[in-house]
Amino acid sequence: MIQKLIPVLLFVLLLPACSTRPGMIRDLQTLPQEAGAFHGLAPDKPLLGPGTQAALYADFLRRHFSPWTGECGELPADHAFWALDRFAKKHLFGQNTLERGPEWLARMRALSQVENYPSLHGTGGAGRPCIAVANTSMRALPTQEPAFYNFAKAGEGYPFDYAQNSLVLAGTPLRALHMSADKAWVLVQSRFAFGWIPVRDMGWTDENFQRRFNAPALAAMTRDRVPVADRDGRFCCTGQVGMILPLAERPEKTGFSVLVPRRDATGNAVLTTAHVAANHAALMPFAPTPAMFAKVADAMLGRAYGWGGMYEDRDCSATTMDLLAGFGIYLPRNSFQQYEAGLHTELGSLGRTAKEQAIMDNAVPFLTLIRSPGHIMLYIGTHDGRPVVLHSMWGVKTSFMGEPGRHVIGRTVITTLEPGMELWNAADMHANPLDRVYGMRLLNGPPAKQ
Repeated sequence: MIQKLIPVLLFVLLLPACSTRPGMIRDLQTLPQEAGAFHGLAPDKPLLGPGTQAALYADFLRRHFSPWTGECGELPADHAFWALDRFAKKHLFGQNTLERGPEWLARMRALSQVENYPSLHGTGGAGRPCIAVANTSMRALPTQEPAFYNFAKAGEGYPFDYAQNSLVLAGTPLRALHMSADKAWVLVQSRFAFGWIPVRDMGWTDENFQRRFNAPALAAMTRDRVPVADRDGRFCCTGQVGMILPLAERPEKTGFSVLVPRRDATGNAVLTTAHVAANHAALMPFAPTPAMFAKVADAMLGRAYGWGGMYEDRDCSATTMDLLAGFGIYLPRNSFQQYEAGLHTELGSLGRTAKEQAIMDNAVPFLTLIRSPGHIMLYIGTHDGRPVVLHSMWGVKTSFMGEPGRHVIGRTVITTLEPGMELWNAADMHANPLDRVYGMRLLNGPPAKQ
């Protein structure tokens, strides 16, 4: 009898190992991973009227340059140093998976010199205008050292470093409010987030620099991982979807001459001219056609999941924010804020079939956010009578003998609203992920007044 049970036991033991093969869920095998395959619309017919897009773009530019104009508003100390208070109530772990002692957070508090906030002042009050001169990580604390929660818990540990706020792309206008005790880090505000960046990754700006950089014509990247070099062939930065740079000259058939910021020996930002190929960028705002949305989305598909912009990759909210930026549509950095920032429709009381039908009846491809707890997705059309979304996802919740786990997807993908439901160990087999979808927000109207 025992010998007969051995093959069965081996099969059961092997099942979890097989189920963890990255990305092997049905949706990724049956749905084309092409963003233009689902909208069913005329590819070159704009999804936004000229007046609506002009209003959205004006709002985007106002927010984008608000760190220089002071419109970004004051940042209270309890907001600026939120991580110190929150982490004081948590068990934190380092990259070696070992728990950090209280002395680690005490060191972070000393580096933050809370009692001196804000320590930087300009002519207009608190803060000095500056700019990102490299793609850099915005941190919750003045350190590159990670702050993980318990690695033993499903959905914690790598890659969820809670000290990681966001990726900040080169050319992003910033306002510096505070310096760390060791002078290595500066606390900055951008249009979408605030946090600490290394001093070496920013440069101070004056009115002349700001006037040149806030140019009448801007170009935004339509591709990822594009090396941007100056006219002498020196590397400047890596172009990514979401990066915005001013034109230095009129566009040519071969591409764009753009102004790229660099940091000089005194810490000031200076401008250099670089060339970006025509198939790597476009004038802002992009034509709001299904074809253009799909082109930009396709450039992001397959990109590895990057919590908080780790390794210059994207999580769910960075994907939607960066994808829509070139079209002049502003989104905050946080998925909850992206949903709550404008008019939205609650769907949580509907059953599964009614919920999907409501989405298909009312959503506009590429201009509708779909919300579930802790996650944001972009509706891109339908497949076999069901909604299809583009999103960056870490994985599908699983359960084996009562132990929670994750089937890792770990990249930007196209799925239904029920990814991984066919997995034998899917934790949501009786609590469908579609049940967690509770709202949608359309982005095809004028910007919300704030």
